[in-house]
Amino acid sequence: MIKNKYVAEIPARLGSKRVKQKNLRLIDGEPMIAYAIKACKNVDDISEIYVNTESDIIGQVALDYGVKYYKRKQELSLDHIVSDQFNYDFLKHIECDVLIMINPVSPLVESIDIKEAIEFFEINQLDSLISVKNERLQSFYLNQPLNFNKDGLLPMTQNIDPVQVCVWTICIWRKESFIKSYEENGYAVFNGKYALWPINPLKSIKVSYEEDFLLAEQLLQARKCYRQYEVKYYER
Repeated sequence: MIKNKYVAEIPARLGSKRVKQKNLRLIDGEPMIAYAIKACKNVDDISEIYVNTESDIIGQVALDYGVKYYKRKQELSLDHIVSDQFNYDFLKHIECDVLIMINPVSPLVESIDIKEAIEFFEINQLDSLISVKNERLQSFYLNQPLNFNKDGLLPMTQNIDPVQVCVWTICIWRKESFIKSYEENGYAVFNGKYALWPINPLKSIKVSYEEDFLLAEQLLQARKCYRQYEVKYYER
């Protein structure tokens, strides 16, 4: 049994330059932010759920879906504000032991993913958990290979180490260590004992561009009929 008090936070700004007001935009019939809210509501270990926003419009959506609304200051919703800053503000005002942040622009995340992340966090006694996507492909950074030797035979993908890309679908932080790190160092996302937690790549799809929105909506619709899906093969 988990004794820590977990509070879920869903950060959502009204403004978005690449996909206009994406948190309010209907995706398969519901505002995109609703998927994160519903996923959190089905996790027993979460004591309270807050939407963290500067917008009264988004705040009303939170209330309509039966969760709380934390109104951050307008200056904490500017384009240059990062996760360390608005999460520090949130944690200074909300009572909890552990904060779990669910990204509303990853609408394919489900309750089971959140439950598994919490279990991993607890078992490993972490201070920070960041969700990642494992890319088991030959990868470069600044024209230099990351996970294979280019001066030789090309390794099979199943034999190379994956590159882990932060997707921010689910993040978990212990309140005390987060605040301590931020106040001492000015940053806190990877504070204390941290782990990178691989999530199913489909669940990690993040709506940053219009094509991401279209893909996420198609996948949400396809998931509804997944149980009727039958594997078939070509036959002559």
